[in-house]
Amino acid sequence: MTPTATADTATATRGDVFFFWLTAIVVALPLLVVEHAPFTDLPEHVAAMATMAKLLPGGGGAPYVVAFGSSQYLVYHAVGGVLTRIVGDALLANRILLAAVAIAWPLSLRSLLRAHGRDERVAIFGSMLVWNRALLVGFLPFVASVPVALFALATVVRQLEAATRRRAVILAVLSLTLFYTHVSSFVLFALSACAMIAVRRVNVVATAAPLVPSAIAAALWWRAGSLEGARGRIEVVTHMPIAASLHALPAWTFDIWTSHVDDLCAGVWWTAFGVLLAIGLRRDARFFTWIPFVCTLVVYLVTPVQLGAAGLLNVRLAPLLALFALPGAAVDGVRVTRLATTAAGIVAIVMAVSSGFEMRRLEREQLGDIESVLSHARPGSRLVTLDLEARSGRMVFWPYVFAGSLHRLHGGRVASYSFSELPHWPLHYAPGEAPPAKQVPLAIYAPCTYRYRVDGDYYDYVLVQGRTNPFADPTPGPPFTAIAHAGAFTLFGKTGGTADEWTPDRGPCEEEKKR
Repeated sequence: MTPTATADTATATRGDVFFFWLTAIVVALPLLVVEHAPFTDLPEHVAAMATMAKLLPGGGGAPYVVAFGSSQYLVYHAVGGVLTRIVGDALLANRILLAAVAIAWPLSLRSLLRAHGRDERVAIFGSMLVWNRALLVGFLPFVASVPVALFALATVVRQLEAATRRRAVILAVLSLTLFYTHVSSFVLFALSACAMIAVRRVNVVATAAPLVPSAIAAALWWRAGSLEGARGRIEVVTHMPIAASLHALPAWTFDIWTSHVDDLCAGVWWTAFGVLLAIGLRRDARFFTWIPFVCTLVVYLVTPVQLGAAGLLNVRLAPLLALFALPGAAVDGVRVTRLATTAAGIVAIVMAVSSGFEMRRLEREQLGDIESVLSHARPGSRLVTLDLEARSGRMVFWPYVFAGSLHRLHGGRVASYSFSELPHWPLHYAPGEAPPAKQVPLAIYAPCTYRYRVDGDYYDYVLVQGRTNPFADPTPGPPFTAIAHAGAFTLFGKTGGTADEWTPDRGPCEEEKKR
C-alpha cells in the first residue's frame, strides 16, 4: 500500500509554504504582465478565443464553426472564450488563463506527491519546468493539459487506495477534461493509469470505470480521422532516431532563449534534481511512483515527431519526464531536500525574471505597436501574413509568426494563414469563407506559396514580417500599397485594379521567380 500523506505534510514548514507560493506566483507573473508574449502560436490561440467569444450566445457571430467531432483542443479555447466575454479582451483573457496554468504546474505536482505520501516540498521543482520549449512554441493547450494530467493521476492514486463515489466522479470529469484539452497528455495519463491499476489490482472497477467516458471520446475522435490527409489516411509519419530524441531532452526542457541565463538556471536545477534523484533511488525507491515516468519515457521514444498535420509530438514531452521523475526522488526526511528545493525555487524566479525581460525586449524590437498597424485594416476584411524574415536572435523559435491573427480581435473577418485550415483545430471556416487552398500544410511557414493573382483577389490586406517589399515591382495581381509600419511588420492594403491574366505568377520570392 502507498503511505498516506500525513508524514510528508509535516515536513513543510510555514516558511516552505510561503516560499512555494512566492515561487509559483513570480514564475507566472511574466505571463500575466507581458501583453504580446513572443510564443510562436500564441496569436492563433488568442484569435480562437476571440472567435469563440463571438460564437457564444449574444456574441454577434463569426464566419467559423466549432469542430466538435474532430478536435481535442476544445477546453482551452472554450474557457478562454468565456473569459474573453467576461473581461472583454482576448489578450487579457489568455494572459490570465496562462498565468493560472503556470501556477497549477507546481500545485498539481504537490497533489501527486501528497497522494504518494512523498515530500511535498519537492513540488517547487515544477515551477521552472513551466518555462520550456513547448511554451515557447506556443503549444498552450498542451501546456495547460499537464496540470490536469497530474491532478488526474493523483486522483487515481487516491482512488486505488480508498475508493469513493465522489472521487470517481472527479476522476471521470478530470479525464474527460484532459482529453479535450490535449490528446498527448491524455495518452500519457491513460497509459499510466492503466499500468497503476494493473500493478495495484485493488479497487479496479471503481478506478477504471470513471475512465470509460474519456476512452469513448478518444475512440470517436480517432475514428473522425482529423489527422488524416485528403486521401483518407495519415500521409506523413516522421520518427526521430532514439539518440536524437535523447539528445533533445535537455534542450526541450529549458533551452528557450539565446542568452545564457536559462542555461545557468538549468545547470543549477538539474544539479539539485540529480542530488534528490540519487538519494531517492538509494533510500526509498518505489516502483509504483515511477510508473508515469516509465510510461512517458516509452511514449517519448516511440511517438513520431510528426503525425499528419501535428508536429513536434515527441520532443514536447521532454519536460514531463523530469516532472514525473520527481515523485520517485521526493523522499521524506532527507536534510538536503530543503537546500535542493531552495536552489530550485531561486533559479525558477531568476528564469522567470530573465524570460520577462527577454519577452519585453522582443515585443518592443520586433512587434512594435502592432495594434496601431492593424487598426488601419477595416472591420470585416481579410488579411494574410507573409513571414518573409521571421527569425530572431533572441529566442530559439520564430516569434510573432501569427501576428496577423490579431486582426480577428479587431473585427477582422479572416486572418490567414491559420490553424483553422487544419482538421484538428477547434475552429473551422464556415462554408464559403475559406481562403484559397495551398498545396503545403501550415503555409504560414511557406510565404513563397503566396500568389499575387489568386490570393490577391481574396485578401484585402497583406501583413509582411521583414524588410522585403513583395509589391515593389509590378505584379500579376491586384496592386497593394504600404499603409502602416511598426517593428518588423508592414501592412499593405489593396488599392483596386485588375489582375494581369497573362504574366506567369510565381509569387514574391526571387528563387521562385527564377524557375
